[in-house]
Amino acid sequence: MQISVLLPIKSTIISSSSDHHYHHHMSSEKTLFSSLKLCNPQKKIGNRPNIFECFSPISSKSRLAAASDSTAKAEIDDEKSVIQLPGDLRPELLTKHVALIIDGHGRWAKNKGLPIEHAHYESKQKLKQLILNCRKFGIKILTVYVFSTENWNRPKDEVDFLLAHFEGFIQSFITEQIMGQDLRFSVIGDKSKLSQSMQSTISSVEEFAKCNRGMHFLMALNYGGRYEITEASKKIACKVEQGILRAEDINESVFEQQLLTNVTELPNPDLLIRTGGELRVSNFLLWQMAYAEFYFSSKLFADFEEADLS
Repeated sequence: MQISVLLPIKSTIISSSSDHHYHHHMSSEKTLFSSLKLCNPQKKIGNRPNIFECFSPISSKSRLAAASDSTAKAEIDDEKSVIQLPGDLRPELLTKHVALIIDGHGRWAKNKGLPIEHAHYESKQKLKQLILNCRKFGIKILTVYVFSTENWNRPKDEVDFLLAHFEGFIQSFITEQIMGQDLRFSVIGDKSKLSQSMQSTISSVEEFAKCNRGMHFLMALNYGGRYEITEASKKIACKVEQGILRAEDINESVFEQQLLTNVTELPNPDLLIRTGGELRVSNFLLWQMAYAEFYFSSKLFADFEEADLS
């Protein structure tokens, strides 16, 4: 294993590779370094479909093939019309899956002499803009760490505010994006500990978005990487006990099928962004980020702008 660490003045990127994954990693690195400013080598940093159409029968194979070709061409044309990249960057070289740890709310509020709720409100506005920007840039998947399994240790008033805050965010902005911008949406994490109201909201909105084909937004809510890996292990152990699997059948592919990120087509991020200046992953996507590029921004998330992404 070879580890390289590059330390620019205001940001840090950590890259890891192995001989076995050398060619994959170099290809990924070229993709990242040719897309967003975050990965600029000069800085050394790396119409919602009708739901019934999902089940519409086609009477002949020729019609099915024609419809498929037409749909595929329309999707490509739509995607090209939506993607807006700065400069001469090429869409095919874009980062496909971006993971984000939003951090710095407490420090932002303290610096401005405001209650923490103001920081969370400002963070919500930044998250809205981030989703719109990632869609504009052609990012396929955005996974955002909004509430960890450790966040229950915060003051109860803040936890209650945060969860109500996120429920309203899902009911309003996310639902609007699902209806108007073809957004796909999933929540990953232990949803059983959330209120019945929030569980119902999440379930309904996920169901509403399931036929969409646009950018996939994953909200990591009451999520922990160790929790995810433990639960995946339990599921596999149960299948072995039931005779569905043999121990010798277990491999990386089988294991990944039990992870929460299996809801998306590209479960492993190419790039992790963390705001707030901390240089750690905080129990986020521990399995999935084995070969991701890490970018640590000194900016607090409430101050994170489009210019920091483009």
